Amino acid sequence: MNEKGYESTTVQDIINLADVGRSTFYCHYESKELLLDELCRHLFHHIFEREESISTEDYLAHLFLHFQKNQDHITSLLFSKNDYFLRQLQELEHHVYSVLADKLKKAHPSLPPSYLQHLVMSNFIETLTWWLKKGQDFTDQEVVQFYLDLLIPKN
Repeated sequence: MNEKGYESTTVQDIINLADVGRSTFYCHYESKELLLDELCRHLFHHIFEREESISTEDYLAHLFLHFQKNQDHITSLLFSKNDYFLRQLQELEHHVYSVLADKLKKAHPSLPPSYLQHLVMSNFIETLTWWLKKGQDFTDQEVVQFYLDLLIPKN
């Protein structure tokens, strides 16, 4: 997928790279979409767990670091703006927004919560994309601070 992009990658490409037979592939996955679903579950669902004792900044840094560590698996999907992948990323919305909701509502009382929720997630995805593409000189903590400074300006 990193070489050809998700849309151009065929099941045959996957089979060739994995060095498995077609029947073996289809024994595990009915389609490349279901393989992508499994990849997304592997990449995302375990990072949703958040310990109450961890700070918002550390939690967000953990998310950014997780994507950086797994960028070999996600960059082509993220950079190509693959619809399915981005919908899977939206699952983060509840987790990212929930840790920022009170501060956001206080900082932007005139904005509707649904807009704030959309803003948080779209900005998260764009910040992540920028960091993985061009911002590698910055640490995860610095990127989180950029993200938070933009969303919740300090008075």
